[in-house]
Amino acid sequence: MSAATTRQIPPALKPGDCVAFVAPAKPVAPAALESAVALLQSWQLSSTMRWLPAAARGYLAGESDAARAAALQGALLDPQVQALWCARGGYGTTRLLPLLDWQRLRREATCKIVTGYSDITALHQALALELGWVSFHGPVAALAVLGAEAPDFTRSHLHRAWTQRTPLGALPVPAAAQGWQQPVQVVCSGSGHGPLVGGNLSLLAALSGTRWQLRSSGALLLLEDVDEAPYRIDRMLTQLLQAGSLSGCSGVVFGASPACEQAASPAASLSLLEVLQDLLAPLQVPVVYGWPVGHTAHQWTLPLGTDATLVAAPGQASLAVTAGAVS
Repeated sequence: MSAATTRQIPPALKPGDCVAFVAPAKPVAPAALESAVALLQSWQLSSTMRWLPAAARGYLAGESDAARAAALQGALLDPQVQALWCARGGYGTTRLLPLLDWQRLRREATCKIVTGYSDITALHQALALELGWVSFHGPVAALAVLGAEAPDFTRSHLHRAWTQRTPLGALPVPAAAQGWQQPVQVVCSGSGHGPLVGGNLSLLAALSGTRWQLRSSGALLLLEDVDEAPYRIDRMLTQLLQAGSLSGCSGVVFGASPACEQAASPAASLSLLEVLQDLLAPLQVPVVYGWPVGHTAHQWTLPLGTDATLVAAPGQASLAVTAGAVS
């Protein structure tokens, strides 16, 4: 592989642009996307399900990996599509990476907005390393519904990231009045600057040893996960540390992962914060836990590959996106 070295920034969405729903992982029925279609219409955007696999095979969208990969590649190449919105996470994206025609995509694809999280981390990694694209760690379409599952905070930040041509600047943390109960906790103080990289910890660990493995030197590292006991977080972080994937990172932005904070028998376990202190403090970079990122109802949409600055001091922390995410 010839890793991409030039960052490509997608054009901002404007009224009339088309968003394609894609399913690189878990199958999603078109009916589950009705609220997302309505949301896009309220933003004066059109949508298409042309590239959404109709079939399913167990926990995988599409009748086969090849069919799912062909649909994803079709959306990436479609000149009528300005953005790809992943319908769900789940599992299956890593199976597609060797099946995509990266040489053709480098020749023919124009940079588009691609948004999702969780299993979509594998696609974010590949788009960055193969094509140099800025892509967006943000909500998936099937959960972008009205009400508590996706608060106004999440939807408004998604719209802003997709359409604002100037840097996003300091990112807001939702207030308790908005339903946000997670305190932001400074694990290690300091300041760091660099392009945002990373995503779901389980996927980053699974990519170790592949051509799409994490490279965080000089970058701010985004991490998050769900339903993983502290010892499993410990194991995955240790794997990335021993693989050299965290060497030289300038800071760690760890999203709120309340389902990972304590084991079923906490007396026989370290807490998540103790794991982060043990393994990440030796990096001597700022580390902050509890941001609205990942498997939470309140989510930032973060442009991966775009420069950001993390500042952390006892009792206070801020994250600012300091470069434009869309052109």
